[in-house]
Amino acid sequence: MGHNGRVIQLGIFGKGRLAGAIVDQLPAHPSLALAWQIDETGSPQKADVVVDASLANAVPGHLQWAMETGTNIVIGATGWDPSILDKVGKEIGVLVAPNFSLTVAFAQRLALVLGRYAALDSENDPYIVEHHHRKKADAPSGTAKALAEAVLKGCPRKTIVSTTTHEPHELHVASIRAGHEFGFHTVGLDAPGETLKLEHQVRSRAVFGDGALRAGEWIVGKKGVYTFSDMAGEVLNPIFKIDKEF
Repeated sequence: MGHNGRVIQLGIFGKGRLAGAIVDQLPAHPSLALAWQIDETGSPQKADVVVDASLANAVPGHLQWAMETGTNIVIGATGWDPSILDKVGKEIGVLVAPNFSLTVAFAQRLALVLGRYAALDSENDPYIVEHHHRKKADAPSGTAKALAEAVLKGCPRKTIVSTTTHEPHELHVASIRAGHEFGFHTVGLDAPGETLKLEHQVRSRAVFGDGALRAGEWIVGKKGVYTFSDMAGEVLNPIFKIDKEF
């Protein structure tokens, strides 16, 4: 069962690829039931939690509705201005997830460590490449931005992200928009004598649907702004303990 022993009523903004994956994965989550699913022409009704799988320009309005109705919300759309989160108080819970994959959350932690390793030598040059289908609107992807943020945090000499020129203080992020790729991300390290690549490829959008539903379950009853990484940390953080014998 769901929160407090009852089924959680779920609303979904959007009818695109991510929204379809969420609906497809609902049978695997008996604690959740679909209350409604609408596109930009629909009117949201009461729900325990909603997932925004719509477009970037719709996110501010959906967040405003969530605050006005006291409804916790998971935002899976990308490409919107994160400054809108500044007005979120403690009345509702908001979980922001540019990617709903637990493995990507793991890759973020690895990207942080890679950044720290790059910081040991100025010749260690980190970078990011991402490839998505040709219809994806935003570039770089939200996942690439999250990975870049982790690298920047680990490597202080890299201060900003660049998608064009590459100065020593810039972390270069390259985007490919072609074909039908669900999502392929590389966090690389290029050094004079060797290279290292961390790669993640999505094989099915079911991964995103399942992760979005887990995020919806997790945010129920919480207040404030969270990331998918916050949720994933409950599982991932303990595995980074290194034994002295290593």
